[in-house]
Amino acid sequence: MVKQNKIIKVESLVIFKCNCHCIMCSVGKQMNRSDNLVKGFEDVKKDIDRAFKIGAREFAFSGGEPTLRKDLFDLVKYANEKRFEKIEIQSNGRIYANKYFGEKMIEAGVNSFVISLHSPKQEVNDKIMGVSGAFKEQVRGIKNLNALGRAVKINVVITRFNYKDLVEHINFLLNNFEIDEIRLTFALLEGYAGEKPKKTVAPMSLIIPYLKKAIDLTKGKSVKIFVYNIPVCLLLGYEDYVNDLGSSNTCLIGSNFETYLDESKKKDKIKSNLCSGCIYNSKCQGVWKKYSKVFGLDELKPVL
Repeated sequence: MVKQNKIIKVESLVIFKCNCHCIMCSVGKQMNRSDNLVKGFEDVKKDIDRAFKIGAREFAFSGGEPTLRKDLFDLVKYANEKRFEKIEIQSNGRIYANKYFGEKMIEAGVNSFVISLHSPKQEVNDKIMGVSGAFKEQVRGIKNLNALGRAVKINVVITRFNYKDLVEHINFLLNNFEIDEIRLTFALLEGYAGEKPKKTVAPMSLIIPYLKKAIDLTKGKSVKIFVYNIPVCLLLGYEDYVNDLGSSNTCLIGSNFETYLDESKKKDKIKSNLCSGCIYNSKCQGVWKKYSKVFGLDELKPVL
C-alpha cells in the first residue's frame, strides 16, 4: 500500500462524457453507460479536500473530458483556494479554440494544461479521436493558450496508427508551439483498445526505433519528454526518459473507486522469469498483464 503522506498528486475523474470518441480510450466503455456520468459537485470538492488533507502538491481534473462540466470554473477556484502548487486540466484541447475559455481557466487558477494531440497529420489525428475537424480546433486551442502566455504539455498516445509519425510529430510540436513537456504514452489495452488490441496497438519492439528518433529531437532543447508504459530494457541508452522507472506518487479517484498508481503497477504488471537477473529488476514492473496476454513476454530482455 502506498502511504498517503507520500502522495504528490491527486487526479479526479470528474466526468465520463466526452466530445471525442478516441479509438484507444481506456474509459470508453464507462462513457457508454447511462448512469454516473458526471461526478457530483460536492463529491469533487471532497476529492479536492482529500488532496489538501494528505498534503498533495498537485490536483488534476481528468475524465472523460473535464471541460464539458459547466461548474468547472467554480471547482478550479475551490482548488485554487487550497494553494496547490499545480492545478491541472487534462483535455483533448478542443474547447480552447475559444480563447475566452482559456482566459477564464487561467483566471480561475489553472497553471498546467495537458492536451492530447496524437498526430501531426489532420486525417490521422481525427481518425484516432473519432471526430472530423478535431485537429484544427486543437491546433487553434494550443496557439490560443500560447498567446495567453501558457506553454502546454502534450500527451501522445502511441497506437498502430501513429507510431511511424512520431518523429514528424515531435518536429511539428517543437516548430509550431510553446511546449514545456511531451508525454509519449503507449496505449493501455483497456476500454476500446482492449476490444481489438492487435488492430489498435503494435508490439512495442516495432515502435522503439521511431520512439528513440523522436526523443533524439528534443535533446539540447528546454522541452521535457517522458515515455510511459514501456519497460526500460527496450529503451537502453534512453533510461532517463522512462517514467515507469520512478515513482508516480499519484492517487486516482473515480466515481466509485480510489487507487494508487504505483500500487496498481505492482498488481497489474508482469515480468518474465529472466527479469530477476536484470539490474533494473527492483525498479521496473515489466509490462501490463493485458499486453502480455496479446503479445507475450519475449520482448523483455534483462539488462545484465
